[in-house]
This record gives sequence, structure tokens and C-alpha cells, in this order.
Amino acid sequence: MKGGKREGAGRKKNPDHLKRDLVTIRLPRWMLSQIRRERELGRLIEETLAKIKFLEVPDDYEVNK
Repeated sequence: MKGGKREGAGRKKNPDHLKRDLVTIRLPRWMLSQIRRERELGRLIEETLAKIKFLEVPDDYEVNK
């Protein structure tokens, strides 16, 4: 078998409401250095906002991916 696109192969695309957009924020360096030691900043913000019920999370969104 030769390479190429196969039907059903590959990762499935996320629906539009689950796609991520780039957002730029400014945080103090001391805060960033502590966050970066522990986790990825984007995931931390995402998980924290979802867990504290600040936002209405869609049913098909997994908080801890």
C-alpha cells in the first residue's frame, strides 16, 4: 500500500465553537515565571475559568484534555 490520504484517517476537526483563538494579555513577570514552572498558561486559564463556573461550558467541551 502506498501513502496518501485515507478516508477516516487523521484527527477529527473540532466544531467551530471549540476552536481556539489567540489572545494577547499582559501579566507581570513574577506571575508568568511561577505559572510557567507549573503549567501551560493557556490551559491554566481555560481550566480555571471552567472550574469556577465563571463561564457556561458547552456539553461537548472537556476541561482536562
